[in-house]
Amino acid sequence: MTFSKKDIEPFTAFEKDGWERAAKAYHDHWGALSAQSATPMLHLAGVIPGAHVLDVATGAGYVAAAAKTMGATPIGLDFSGAQVELARKTHPEIEFFTGNAQELPFDDQTFDAVVMGFGMNHLPEPEKAAQEALRVLKPGGAFAFSVWAAPAAGEGFGIVLSAIERHGVQNAKLPPAPPYFRFADPNEVKAMLEPTGFNDVSTVVAPQTWRHTTPDEVFDAFNEGAVRATAMLNSQPEDARVRIREVVRAEVFKLAHGDGFLIPVPASLSVGFKES
Repeated sequence: MTFSKKDIEPFTAFEKDGWERAAKAYHDHWGALSAQSATPMLHLAGVIPGAHVLDVATGAGYVAAAAKTMGATPIGLDFSGAQVELARKTHPEIEFFTGNAQELPFDDQTFDAVVMGFGMNHLPEPEKAAQEALRVLKPGGAFAFSVWAAPAAGEGFGIVLSAIERHGVQNAKLPPAPPYFRFADPNEVKAMLEPTGFNDVSTVVAPQTWRHTTPDEVFDAFNEGAVRATAMLNSQPEDARVRIREVVRAEVFKLAHGDGFLIPVPASLSVGFKES
């Protein structure tokens, strides 16, 4: 499925509507996992005590909270009102605002670091977000972001997406979207950030582990707490959904550990620096 300029508006509406509905479910299912790479990403960006940090696509404020713990001064921003409301309730000591990653409501050279946890893969025009990050950064500041690593067998995304591919039906009702795992590729990261004006661009993979008590929680997370994956699953015929759930459960059983299950879900962390 290709993605073009004419697809930007429907994709943006789809994502906005999806995150207004999924904010709490994402927090419940994915929050602890998403938060695992927050501190490593901030270290990659060189965040130190006293730094002014903008957390874009903040969700429930995972990265902003980690920055606060490190002694920085964070501000969180998200395009979803439901996410901002949740972030304010979860972290009342931090300022959160509603806003667009591609049109940041801040003056030039305001922040020491701009960070984005798992948001780049949900933007219709991520290049604009990179340009805006460069604009609001102080000289020498860093733009860092995380995305899910490319799916692999025996890992969270690989388990679920391969089950959908093998046992689901293609759904033409979903709007075209940019490649979901584009920025898991370091070459794609450099191809975007370097022409924008960022230097010393690098990417690392951060191990993350999803801890669950039942083998059904992985399917439930994708079924309830995402946007595109949730729409893909909810639109499947019931017999296909049942089979996908069975296959995911069987794969998760292979990852039993003690009285629970440990599912690898690595993150890809990238950073670029504005010229001093």
